[in-house]
Amino acid sequence: MTRNWILKLENIEKDFVFHLQQGTRIVVFDGFSHLFFPGRASILTGPSGSGKSTLLRMIYGTYRTGGGHIWVRHRNRPKDIAAAAPAMIYTLRQDTIGYVSQFLRVVPRVSALDTVIEPLLARNMDLEKARKKGRALLERLNIPSTMWHLSATTFSGGEQQRINLARGFIAPFPILLLDEPTASLDLKNRRIVIELIKEALADNTCVIGVFHDPKDHRDFADHTINLAHMLNQEVMQSCPGKN
Repeated sequence: MTRNWILKLENIEKDFVFHLQQGTRIVVFDGFSHLFFPGRASILTGPSGSGKSTLLRMIYGTYRTGGGHIWVRHRNRPKDIAAAAPAMIYTLRQDTIGYVSQFLRVVPRVSALDTVIEPLLARNMDLEKARKKGRALLERLNIPSTMWHLSATTFSGGEQQRINLARGFIAPFPILLLDEPTASLDLKNRRIVIELIKEALADNTCVIGVFHDPKDHRDFADHTINLAHMLNQEVMQSCPGKN
């Protein structure tokens, strides 16, 4: 029996136009297609500029596509992120697509614990139950309990990344996007993150991530997607009439 896909990229296109540089246009994707499946880990590889982070942001709905479709199976029905209204993208992010970016973006006065549990509260989980789960995950990621009440903005870079990871893993998502999640972590905390990824995969989550350490590839990846060839498709030109 053929396994049902959870995410389908269909002939997606993406370019960037730099209006302050004589309308220079860079083509990042030109008809790229791929299928992703539940319980599988896909690692995006390729040199800087090949479109790894851009692809994650397109799947998350942060970047709009120039063409094609990004089909997500949401509540057992396909939804096209490329054509979705903002309200639908918000719903997809709440229930179906989790995302751990390279940088933690928080409201300065919100505590680290409240930052972590926000996805659970968005799903109407009881506050005390959410806090219990948040405390356990922060403790697992070696964030001292004496600091949980502080704003995440007061933490070091590595600590902020672990708070970011706790927020990303706190709720189950059918699709989890990870943009260099272990880049600023020491070996001990990197191992914990790999454990969290493996647990998510065991729960049938589709994991798509950018990891530069070859050991990460060996530890949990089902396959890699090399975007290096995208650099060969990169087109730079001046667009007439652009300022």
